[in-house]
Amino acid sequence: MRQSKAREEELAAAVRYVRKRNDVFQYERRVPERVKRDAGQFAMHFGSKPLFRRSLRTTSLAEMHAACIPVHLEFEQKVAAATGQVSVAPVTAITIAPGASRNVTQTDLDELADLYRRLVIEPLERAHIHADANPACAEEYERLIYDLELDAEDDAKALHIRGPGDGQRETPADNAAWVIANRGWNAPIGSREFGAVVGAIRAGTLQGRNEAQALILGETAPRLGNTVSSETQSVQTLREAVEAYLKQRDLPARTVTEVQSSLRLFEGLIGNKRLDDLTRADFQTYAEHLASQTIGGKTAGSVTRPASPATLRKRIGLLRAVINHAIDTDKFTGKNPASGIKVDRYAAPPNKAMMPEKRRFTTHEMNLIFKHPWFTGCKSATPSQSHQSGTHRLMGSEYWVPVVAAYTGCRASELGGMMLTEVVLDSETPHFVIRDNKWRRTKKGEARKVPLLDALVELGFPAYVDRIRKSGAERLFPDWAPPNGKNTDRNDDKQWSNGRVIRSFNRTVIRQMLGDSLPSNARQEVTFHGFRGAFKAMLNHKDYGLHPNYINEVAGHEKDGMDTAYIGEIGIEDTYPAMRACRHNGLVIPKLENQKFG
Repeated sequence: MRQSKAREEELAAAVRYVRKRNDVFQYERRVPERVKRDAGQFAMHFGSKPLFRRSLRTTSLAEMHAACIPVHLEFEQKVAAATGQVSVAPVTAITIAPGASRNVTQTDLDELADLYRRLVIEPLERAHIHADANPACAEEYERLIYDLELDAEDDAKALHIRGPGDGQRETPADNAAWVIANRGWNAPIGSREFGAVVGAIRAGTLQGRNEAQALILGETAPRLGNTVSSETQSVQTLREAVEAYLKQRDLPARTVTEVQSSLRLFEGLIGNKRLDDLTRADFQTYAEHLASQTIGGKTAGSVTRPASPATLRKRIGLLRAVINHAIDTDKFTGKNPASGIKVDRYAAPPNKAMMPEKRRFTTHEMNLIFKHPWFTGCKSATPSQSHQSGTHRLMGSEYWVPVVAAYTGCRASELGGMMLTEVVLDSETPHFVIRDNKWRRTKKGEARKVPLLDALVELGFPAYVDRIRKSGAERLFPDWAPPNGKNTDRNDDKQWSNGRVIRSFNRTVIRQMLGDSLPSNARQEVTFHGFRGAFKAMLNHKDYGLHPNYINEVAGHEKDGMDTAYIGEIGIEDTYPAMRACRHNGLVIPKLENQKFG
């Protein structure tokens, strides 16, 4: 009984597509649009013919019933092979991709309408050209015309159906659900965006049919659209250009993330356009959108504020660099539309009261900081009690990272990723080696050597290094966990600064010791990076009489004037004797005595 019922349902499904032609039964069915969208699968399974037709070779109704089922199954199997699904799912059964990545833009709608227009007209244009070029191809052209005329009435009805079809013929809503899910657009069923996608598909299909009718009647001439389309498609999209740029360029992790983030923001507003379709107006719209956004406020003490001109300049500059790369590698021959965007027209200068300039620590501020329990004695080593006064001395990264920063001017990542092999003590010129290694990147990939000052030696730093070596650790500060808990050369300064020791220093130590003197309701103007400025100010003191290029060499900055070309690197044999006695005048740092791990 069950098999009989299934047989009846199968027959009912197949008979819908059976028609008579010259009294002979034929199975005729349009190839779904979702198959035709993939030209390779369309050609492989259906010979690029939009109408699937099989003669059932009978005029008998009973014989037709037996013959139509295997042909019907053949069609379903071809669709399954081409798309991975047997039949068109109704709109209500389609699930939009969970990670909908961006909103639908007008550019998306225009491109979608053009795609559906071309799906209709281009096969007919190709057949029209071939028929005129070779009489042997005329039959195929006539077949296409017959197919269009045969299904004209049914297709017209389907195009104007509001909502999903009945499974026999695809409606614009059916196609819209597929497109939205496939492209990851944020256009849920029932939304204005979903309706706009449906409308674009309907408009494009109708335009294609109108063009087809004009071509058939000789009112318009065929175009070599397939050739032009192929050439146009060879131009990279902005997303493809970004992928090629990141693949070829060896960029720090932070920069990679910022490029990808800038692309997502741009695509969400403009869409993923080809480089030759991008305009200056697109980037002006992007700049205006960025200027309307607020940033900050995500963490304690972070100030909510409008995007600054510097932020806009950076966001646009990252995408401008991508397009320049495409031009330099001959992937694009046009002008860069992201060049020359005046961001000051869109974003106001930052409010200095809310966003004071970052600055260095003064000696007075450093003296206050070094009176914190991290340096004088805390209640215990647990994070919550390490900020409370007590008798327990911390002898790991909490104590030594700020101290070493004060006397080396090193950035957070340079200290966090420093290996013990880069701390040279057994030398006439003790020093630190700052260079790219397995744990982190250096700024611009440039190496330098920083003298180990006498003031740091007097605080017992060599004893700390010796203790860490004996522990078998690889890095100078092994209790400072690397970003993501793994060693990688993609880590950079911002990621290392998100480590516990730096976050705790910036958010708790500084506020606990300097809070009363810092502006309220404003961005914190001093952070861990302030040690770097304080170190440079120390070296610049008139009592030491150091040449600016000595300071720039040790700090990792470009040298002044023509000395860059003629002097090059200033060796540690010159910088060490000139700097070893330098110290912060009036700075008092509590010294560790019995150095055991706390």
